[in-house]
Order: sequence, then C-alpha cells, then structure tokens
Amino acid sequence: MNFGFCLDKNNIILWLKKIVLCIFSLFCLGIASAFTMKAELGADPITVFYEGLSETLNINVGLMVNIINITLMLCIFFVNKNYISIGTLLYVVILGRFVNIGVWMYDLMNISGDFLPRFIVSIIGCFIAFIGLGVYMTIDIGIDPWTALAKIVSEKSNKSFRLTKTVLDLITLLVGMIFGGKFGIITIFCALVGGPIMQKTAEIIDKLLKNVLKLESKN
Repeated sequence: MNFGFCLDKNNIILWLKKIVLCIFSLFCLGIASAFTMKAELGADPITVFYEGLSETLNINVGLMVNIINITLMLCIFFVNKNYISIGTLLYVVILGRFVNIGVWMYDLMNISGDFLPRFIVSIIGCFIAFIGLGVYMTIDIGIDPWTALAKIVSEKSNKSFRLTKTVLDLITLLVGMIFGGKFGIITIFCALVGGPIMQKTAEIIDKLLKNVLKLESKN
C-alpha cells in the first residue's frame, strides 16, 4: 500500500489538511451522485452503475456504493496493492454514506417532478461533482478504485489509459442501464463537456489550494 508520509510535524499537518479536503471532496461527489440519480435525467457511467445494481438488488444505494467499491479495492489489493492509499480507503469507506445524505437532501428539497427543476438540480449536481473531483485530484492523496482499475487494465493490456478508461466507462454504463440505471441528457452532458470542464475546474482549484497545501516553513 502507498501512504507516502513520515512522522514529521510539517508532514503531519499537511496530511491532516489533505484528509479534511479529501472528505470534503467525497461529500461533494456523494451529493452530486444522489442529485443526478434522484432527478432521473441520467448520470455519469459509474453513478448509472451504482443506481442499476441498487435497483435490481433492492439495496440502499449508499450501501451498494460501499459494497461495489470495497469489492473493487479488494481486487486491486490482490493485483497491485501499490494503488491503494489513504485516499482510496477514504473513498471506499465514506462515499456511500455521503450518497445517502445527498438522497436525504434531495427529498428534503421536495423537487417538483417537472423537467426544468430536475434539470437544474442535475446540472448543479454535475458542477458539485466537478468541484469534488477537482479537489480530490489536487490534494494528490491517492486514486479512487475506478481509476486504479483502469490503470491496472491499461498496464495488463498494453493499451493507453485514455482508451482503457473510455472502454470501462462504456461497459459500466451499459451494465448499469441493463440493470435499470437511468440514461439521459445528463449522461450526454457528462460525456460531451465533462472532461474539459473537469480539467478547467481542477486548474482553478489547484491555484486556490496552493497555499493551503504547501508545507509550513521549518524553524
């Protein structure tokens, strides 16, 4: 496993900051997944996969998220445990809980069943996800199980990571749809503009967090 820190005061403070920011990023991702699922206008491939299995197996979606990610992490551990880090463990342990909180928040808002309110909430959910992913990438605390899986398959197949990730996303989306996950306008939105927006968001967040994440000067 790759935890990458030492018991130096400055490093401990830095990693505490990273852990707090990681939890915030996962909160954003959980809320975003819940909002897009509940609005029923489609979602990103992984969320569609979560939703489909949750519907088919009649399991609470947050619990389903945790089950899937724990299973992925265990598989990754036995293939290449170097891809497992603090960020991976946090992702696996708490993302599902935040998804359930997001479902509770959506229900609390009592969103109308009309298209426009659901579309607005879905778009808000997408941008919350972009922020969450931007923070997660910036803090460099490890990778999530899905990215680790894509990297391992890329290495084993000698194919580019981009191609591997695209194929895995398509497979995940199709399996999710087969099991009842919703494909819709938000799925298309994520596929067409999600990447460029995500990259720009990460650049902005990287600048905003530069001072927060730098090591304190040694006396």
